[in-house]
Amino acid sequence: MKSRDLFLSMTGIDDDILEKASCHTTKKKSVSIYKKMSVAACICLVMVASVTSVAAIHHFWGRGMSGTLKSTEEQQQALTAQGQAIVYPELENYSSYEATDQGVTIAPDTVVVDDRFAYVSFKVSGFLVEETQEPAAEVNYYLGDNPEDGNGSLNGTGSFYDGLTVDDNGMAVYADGSPVEYSKDGNIISHYIDENGNLEYVIEMQAVDGKNTLLGSTLHVSFSDLGIYPGKAEYQSMLTGNWDFALKLPTVSNAQNITVNKDVPNTNFTIDSIDITPVSITVNYKVNGEVSHGEDELGIPEFTGFVLKDGTRKPYVANGGSDGYTDENETAAVCARAFDSVIDISQVQSLILRTSDGEKMEVEIQ
Repeated sequence: MKSRDLFLSMTGIDDDILEKASCHTTKKKSVSIYKKMSVAACICLVMVASVTSVAAIHHFWGRGMSGTLKSTEEQQQALTAQGQAIVYPELENYSSYEATDQGVTIAPDTVVVDDRFAYVSFKVSGFLVEETQEPAAEVNYYLGDNPEDGNGSLNGTGSFYDGLTVDDNGMAVYADGSPVEYSKDGNIISHYIDENGNLEYVIEMQAVDGKNTLLGSTLHVSFSDLGIYPGKAEYQSMLTGNWDFALKLPTVSNAQNITVNKDVPNTNFTIDSIDITPVSITVNYKVNGEVSHGEDELGIPEFTGFVLKDGTRKPYVANGGSDGYTDENETAAVCARAFDSVIDISQVQSLILRTSDGEKMEVEIQ
């Protein structure tokens, strides 16, 4: 079962139970990423401006990206126009990115990045699965030109988009906001196939700390097998081929560094600053004393969500990432998380954090 499916299957379970169920390592944890003139001239100018305006608003992300990274049309337009996102079907040379093998065509659809995290979606055409089947793929990816170079490694996870998203209350819903439906055996009914019979594969990835940055890098993605999951954890190959891509990632992150310098209540941690973009956050901590932690628990407060300036609470924004201490003496730490939706940084009032004992804390940042 995919990690996202596991999360969706647990909606409705008590929050405190879910929040304590995460995987850790000793020093670092990964949470499994745009003069006067004649009347006639004025009319022409208005017409040209109107046409330009209409043309400028059509930066619409693909179905898979829109569902995985929730966003409004205005946000999609803004991030694409600013250069933080690329919508490949809008490119004049889009056909040159398509790869076809075994009667199946795969092409990049939408890419959204910052320096630490990236969401990359691919449209898959011609791969036929039944509505009740869960499609799957074997996919490899790395940065740079040498797959053996450890500096090009990435942490990530990928799956075919299932038509589901998680609302602001942490509940599974369909992308249009309608409640989920269940099969006779009690499983959520997924919608992998779009109205044109296509699928979308979405990868969320994170740069490995100290080894690489995503901005401006060349991302290599290779699909080698397409299949289905007929059982809980089985994989059944249906098609073997080669669908290879080399994608130049955007160079814009829209990152802001905000000095906070506020303590996290009831802990030995102070938020020194945050590095925040519309799609991720890194919380930089100072450690003010000894922190008790074990092999499976680092003790670092984990970012989970936001409180906005209008009072709106978004407690379930975090969508995977990592945290760890940045020095051997454990005097500094970071918690990095991707978001499951695009965030307007200017509207963020406070961070919602979960401490190692399960308490929810709010720390105002601006």
